[in-house]
Amino acid sequence: MPVSKAARLAPLNPDRAQSDRKPKEKRWQEILQAATEVFYEKGYDAATLQDIADRVGILKGSIYYYIKTKGDLLEHLLADAHANGIAAIRERAQTPGNEFDKLDAMLRRQIDAVCRQQIKTTVYLRELRSIPLDKRKSLIGVHDFRDEFRAIIKEGQAKGLILSDLDATLTAQALVSSINSLYQWYKPHPRRPIGRIADHFATILLRGIATPAGQKLLPAPPKAGGRASTVSA
Repeated sequence: MPVSKAARLAPLNPDRAQSDRKPKEKRWQEILQAATEVFYEKGYDAATLQDIADRVGILKGSIYYYIKTKGDLLEHLLADAHANGIAAIRERAQTPGNEFDKLDAMLRRQIDAVCRQQIKTTVYLRELRSIPLDKRKSLIGVHDFRDEFRAIIKEGQAKGLILSDLDATLTAQALVSSINSLYQWYKPHPRRPIGRIADHFATILLRGIATPAGQKLLPAPPKAGGRASTVSA
């Protein structure tokens, strides 16, 4: 029976982990949270297991009850973030309605995740390069997010809603890359709530690929200073 990625990356020694003062799962989650914060602040290369142990408030040796190396922690964080993210995108891809309804839901979910989980997103997007390509492929795939968007784009092209002369793969990559760039500059601001950011991204990205028939299915562009849409988590 195949072993899931989550199972492969669970604590390595659960029996020994039970000897920790806190329940093993609670301590494991604390270690993962501390690792996320330390990787975000220092970068993976500069971070040490001692840094993570200090953040949790345990001895460095206690971490070895759960993992063998610092790389194990990063792999777990990346795999977990990827699994949660791609599951949410695939759910939004089933949104009732036309292809623009689906793409809009997918875009808004991704924007919401990047903005609300900026630390986790930064670690995920910035530190992927720390994992060798062959290991990365087995751990999280390569173009899962892009391919979900690409499938909907191709369906829209087949129905005459999305410009047929656009390369579906390149278009999907452009959408995903635009949203992912948010982690580099987004800062909470009362005049630019997440919903308003999502409105602008959806308007720019979707109207830019729509045919005249597709344009008729899209909502009117947001007005400057208007009320922002609600973005579902």
